[in-house]
Amino acid sequence: MQGLTDQRELGGPKFNRMHITAILATALLTASNVAAGINCKGSVLCGQGTEPLSNLINYAGGLNDDRWYQNGQHIVCGGSLCAFLQNNGGLPGRDIKRLLGDLRDHGCKYCGSVPVFFPDDNNDGDHGILTVNYVSNPNCQGVC
Repeated sequence: MQGLTDQRELGGPKFNRMHITAILATALLTASNVAAGINCKGSVLCGQGTEPLSNLINYAGGLNDDRWYQNGQHIVCGGSLCAFLQNNGGLPGRDIKRLLGDLRDHGCKYCGSVPVFFPDDNNDGDHGILTVNYVSNPNCQGVC
């Protein structure tokens, strides 16, 4: 009997550790998907036939600081690369300019996303993001 008890005791904690490890790994993967934060990710077509982020930043210099840009609206475009907001109620031009600069400062060359309240809030799931990405039908070239 003692041998059976010992095996169960040895097996129990091992199973629990493996189970806890699996739960933690799943939680970390889920958290990383929910809160990507500022990043330089985008379409596989980023950089192909598009202007660099630096050009979009130059175009954004012509944005009216007080104009309100809506969710999904193309704000500035160069080639097939456009800046647009996702999952929020919109932002003024002054914030768009700042966020584009944050993407540049993060090292992004073409595509990327930045939470709208970065750097105070780097969780893109909280209040939405400004995204620069490849689009198949840009609404404009330069300021939209």
